[in-house]
Amino acid sequence: MRNLFVSLTALFAVLAAPSLAQADAASDQTRAIRLCWAETAAQAGAGQSSIRLDQVRTRARSVRVDLDLWRNGQLTNVRCEVSRGVDVRIASITPELRATAALQ
Repeated sequence: MRNLFVSLTALFAVLAAPSLAQADAASDQTRAIRLCWAETAAQAGAGQSSIRLDQVRTRARSVRVDLDLWRNGQLTNVRCEVSRGVDVRIASITPELRATAALQ
């Protein structure tokens, strides 16, 4: 009886671990999208409605968010790298939007 209980507990732990990791990844993705969206809008001087989500990729230590920025009828593909973990912050935004905004 005791062996059965220990086996079932171990099985539950193994099965539950991936779902907990997926929940954490989804939370990191959501925070990364919001952070990148807001920063892209602020740097480009564009409204939130001119930015569209292209795709999101989650990696072990970062989340990559690809956004489409429409300004003056032109499309700019923006790639935003966000570090994962306790301190979620933008590691890089490509291309540099402040320089692009100054040219227009």
